[in-house]
Amino acid sequence: MAVLFLLCALSIFVTSSAETVADFTVNEQEPPGAKIGNIPMKSNLVQKANLSSDVFSRMRYTFLQPDNEYKTVFSINEITGDLFASKTIDREDLQTCRDSTLCVLNFDVAANEQGGGEFQVITVNVNVKDINDNAPRFPQPVITINMSETSNVGQLVQLPAAVDLDTGENNGVQSYEIFPANGTFGLSTTKKLDGSFDVKLKLLEKLDREKTAKYILQIFAKDGGAEMNTGKLQVDVNVLDFNDNSPVFGESIYNKNVSEDTQPGTTILSVTASDLDSGANGEVEYLISQQAYSDVFSINTQTGDITLLKKLVYEPNEIYSFVVEARDKGAIPNFAQVKVNIEIEDAGNNPPMVKVNLVSGNGGVVPISELINIGGFVAHISVEDSDNGNNGLVQCSISSSYFGIESLSSKGYKVVVRRQLDRETASQHNITVTCQDAGSPPLQSSKSFIVRVVDENDNKPKFSQPVYFASIEENNPKGVTVTKVSATDDDTGLNSQIQYVLHSDAGSSFSINRITGVINATGVLDREGTSDYLFRVLAVDSGVPPKTGTATVIVNITDINDNKPKFTESLFTFEVSEGSDRHTPIGTVVAHDPDVGLNAFLQYSMSPQDINVPFEVLRNGTVITSTTLDREYLSQYNFMVYVRDSGKPSLNSSAYVTVYVMDANDNTPIILFPNKMNNTVSSTVTSLPITKIIAEDKDEGINRQLTYFIQNGNEKVMFNLHSQTGELFLNRDYHFKTDQSVSLTICVRDSGVPAKTACTQLNVEVTINNVTLARQTQEADNKYIYISIGVIIFTIIISVAIVIVILVIRKKDIQRKKYKATPGPLGVPMQNGYSPAGSSTVPSANTEEEYMERKKVTFNPGTNSEGHLNNPNNNYSSNLTQNNLYDKPPSYSSLKSDSKIEAMNALKLQQILLKKDDQVASPGRVHPSDSNSDTSGETIPSDSGRGGSEDDNPSTAHTADDSRSFDFYNNQSMSPISFMSSLPKKDSKPPRPPPCSIPSSSDKRHSAAPFTSAHHMPYTPISYKSHHSDPWDYMNSSYYHSVHKDYFNLGGSSIISTTKSREDDDDAATTTSGSYTINPEELDEDLNFRCSNDFVV
Repeated sequence: MAVLFLLCALSIFVTSSAETVADFTVNEQEPPGAKIGNIPMKSNLVQKANLSSDVFSRMRYTFLQPDNEYKTVFSINEITGDLFASKTIDREDLQTCRDSTLCVLNFDVAANEQGGGEFQVITVNVNVKDINDNAPRFPQPVITINMSETSNVGQLVQLPAAVDLDTGENNGVQSYEIFPANGTFGLSTTKKLDGSFDVKLKLLEKLDREKTAKYILQIFAKDGGAEMNTGKLQVDVNVLDFNDNSPVFGESIYNKNVSEDTQPGTTILSVTASDLDSGANGEVEYLISQQAYSDVFSINTQTGDITLLKKLVYEPNEIYSFVVEARDKGAIPNFAQVKVNIEIEDAGNNPPMVKVNLVSGNGGVVPISELINIGGFVAHISVEDSDNGNNGLVQCSISSSYFGIESLSSKGYKVVVRRQLDRETASQHNITVTCQDAGSPPLQSSKSFIVRVVDENDNKPKFSQPVYFASIEENNPKGVTVTKVSATDDDTGLNSQIQYVLHSDAGSSFSINRITGVINATGVLDREGTSDYLFRVLAVDSGVPPKTGTATVIVNITDINDNKPKFTESLFTFEVSEGSDRHTPIGTVVAHDPDVGLNAFLQYSMSPQDINVPFEVLRNGTVITSTTLDREYLSQYNFMVYVRDSGKPSLNSSAYVTVYVMDANDNTPIILFPNKMNNTVSSTVTSLPITKIIAEDKDEGINRQLTYFIQNGNEKVMFNLHSQTGELFLNRDYHFKTDQSVSLTICVRDSGVPAKTACTQLNVEVTINNVTLARQTQEADNKYIYISIGVIIFTIIISVAIVIVILVIRKKDIQRKKYKATPGPLGVPMQNGYSPAGSSTVPSANTEEEYMERKKVTFNPGTNSEGHLNNPNNNYSSNLTQNNLYDKPPSYSSLKSDSKIEAMNALKLQQILLKKDDQVASPGRVHPSDSNSDTSGETIPSDSGRGGSEDDNPSTAHTADDSRSFDFYNNQSMSPISFMSSLPKKDSKPPRPPPCSIPSSSDKRHSAAPFTSAHHMPYTPISYKSHHSDPWDYMNSSYYHSVHKDYFNLGGSSIISTTKSREDDDDAATTTSGSYTINPEELDEDLNFRCSNDFVV
């Protein structure tokens, strides 16, 4: 029946269309009875088997195989299908999971309908997850390693690795540590591909077995679970001896007296030597070197006893002297030698009898404190010798250098202390007292006793090492062990019992166990607050008084990543030149992290939101360009940078960066005028600019400062181009005889490095009119006449001036003896002939006529509108000094009141001009061809200091609508004369002209308003045409007369003179160094004609 049931079940299973699986996950160490899950629900049995609710309610669940190995691990509720743990599941005990990181237990469950035919097989997979419930384990808890004391520093010794039955990334072994750390040994660990470690013990310091014969080390293996488990291995390191020490004899020389009646076979002397090495290296054997006296003496190779081999015969002064050698048994033996002297004594004498009397102690041992004073009593020696004569005279000696023997007259000898005793150096001394008589040969006897040195508390405890190094991770739990100190005391008993105490410099951060010396942390430590602790620990013995030893403890607080990096600035600003190559460094952002190691290893990056800016941030914080920049496109960039440390978990912070793109000379100047559509200008011969080159540069700073020059087409030097303003002038030294049409190549160069240049073509048409031709012809004819006249006039003036000066000086010398000088106006000393206004002094007719003659020759600011000479002596045609300023002036009573005022004004003006004779006019517009100095002392027409003719002075704007003004500032601060030209707009309405009348003296006290300079007007390149072709008759307009009205104002603080066109100037007058020679008759007519002529100061 059972077989039939199984066959039916198998047939149903085979015909099943899909496998039914239930997957569960459970942690190991779940307690017995813990529910794992529901099998039918997990496997979705109802849907997969298409079961009705009635059928499903009758289903029963059991293990399919009755002998399933997991029936002891799991149990199934037959009715509900719930899966339970039958016992505590230990993943490490399951054979299936021992060698696999994935632990899945598979078994089949039979789902059978009770009382029905429905049957299903459900495959159950239980994934058992590992937890960190096992600590790492070493194969053995203790191992022993032997290392030679000759081992090299850095030598490695293989250690067994710990095994952790847990699996997973962190539950296995993750690290190894050694205690004590920073000692003679260290660890070298290497992680293998399979996750296990190769662990080796590394020698860090040279070994010396004679100092330390054994080391006890603790190796700790730690896993990486949330709750860390630790395994421990004790390593005992035995330092194997190397034969690096030679034997040492107890005495530097052995002397022995032997009686001649000593029997053969008697041991007459024992020599001893010790070797600090161990084993065979420390075993010593003895021999007599070169087998000397081998027939008389023999030596025991093991004990060093020297034995007499034959009967001795006494001979005077006979001494047996030989060398005994001690040799160890090392592979390469070391040796030492000592000399032995044996003297034969005559047997006819009796040796003295020696007795040692110990005041304290017994058994031949006397206790002596190690603090006994030098000379302290140790023992009493009594000597008896029954011989007579010399044979009964006895002298005693002692064998130890620490003690001495002193005679007590007839009472024997006493043993006293000669050197300070030290129990720790020698705890007992074997004392031999030898007494010898004076017989021949002398006989001696010896007695020995032992001095036991009693301990006193004279040694401080000593720590095993002067400095202890320990490390502990910050944020530690309270009470964690930091390190352990240990000390020893060379004293004994209570004097060597030690208790440990922390010095006050340890503060409250640490505590120590008084008995064991274990140091614990009392609180939570913070490395950023204090990274290292240095304090002292005291070892105090129990002696009276107690003594203290001191050691230093250095505790290093290891870092964890508990601090975020911080930028040094919240905003970094950098500059970069445009056009720089890609990947050009422009600066570095800097951040600091108070942590150390990987926790402080910083990496920089750019914010993902700023990926479109043309920069990159390298991991070291360097900001570089990612493409070529263009300042004209964008001159400033802003973005955010991040910094993160390399700790686990990593921490980060951010800052802002602003980059300014600095200009580079990457743009060529652009010439706006002339251009292809407008590149022709026309002009008559004029000193004004005939056009202006207009250009611009998109760069900034010095890169956009432009310089203009003519590259081609100006071979005849017909034109001058102002290098800064771009204004094009006709060369005043070139004489145009016919109309000219010239094609110029105009170039504009910026001031960058390297400079960039742009060029264009400009066509210039220059037309010649009758006025120009006439002036050129006249200038050619009169040139030499003017020069001759000028030289003659200048010579005459100089001669007259010299004569006048001589006469005046001579006259003053005569009058100085008769009269005292009286002050005149303005505080200037006057000569005796001077009379102020209102006096009766009248100038002679000759004087008046002389002044009128001068007026016919020269017009200067001293002449008023009525023809009177305000100051006869103030003639700018001659060289005057302040001494003759008031020499014989005319009577002011003969002048009108207005004339007096005018005379006074002229006097003031002359004084100002004489004081400011070094100030000259500077042009408002400098002609490009004028290479001479702006100030000159010459008075000839060729002077470049504005003293030449109007044609020679391009600073005056000579056109039909040209005006020129000279502005003097007030006489307290005399400013250089400024030249201003005004060019009225063509379409502007002419201003209303003022009345044509000569200004009165009251009117002249006010300054005339200056005209607007052409430099302040918008400038557009234009073609200059003849004034006669202009539809507006400018010459006949009232505006012309108002503009060219002559003003000569002596009041106020300025003088303004307006001029006519260049052509009219040439016909009116010529000048020499600032003064005009004018026909006086024509002057009155010109004044009545609305001041048309040009007056120049």
